[in-house]
Amino acid sequence: MAWFLQRLSPCLSLLNSLAHAQRTFSVGVASFIRKESVYKPKQVDRWTEKRALFGVYDNIGILGDFKVHPKDLIKGPQWLRGWKGNELQRCIRKKKMVGYRMFTEDLDKLNKRIRFLYRRFNRRGKFR
Repeated sequence: MAWFLQRLSPCLSLLNSLAHAQRTFSVGVASFIRKESVYKPKQVDRWTEKRALFGVYDNIGILGDFKVHPKDLIKGPQWLRGWKGNELQRCIRKKKMVGYRMFTEDLDKLNKRIRFLYRRFNRRGKFR
């Protein structure tokens, strides 16, 4: 046992010196937790119009003998009803559906936007 302690003594002195080389002050756990930072739940109005009417048309098929599809009840532009896609696809769809009755200036702006987005989607990003 004595020979083991003799071989271990240089290691112990190294550990001792490392222990003294550490910081002499402590940040402590208590300094991280302050009373002001304790989470307070915010007051939320649960009966706003958006929340109150969420999911209203989910069961329209069951109650209405499947005569009306929920996408037919959506209000908004004709080219966006019941459809999903990125900005380029949306602009192309708008041009197809209402491009013939748009003002010249608006149609030119839409064509310019389509050209820009087409170049952008083909040159960079995950679309390449």
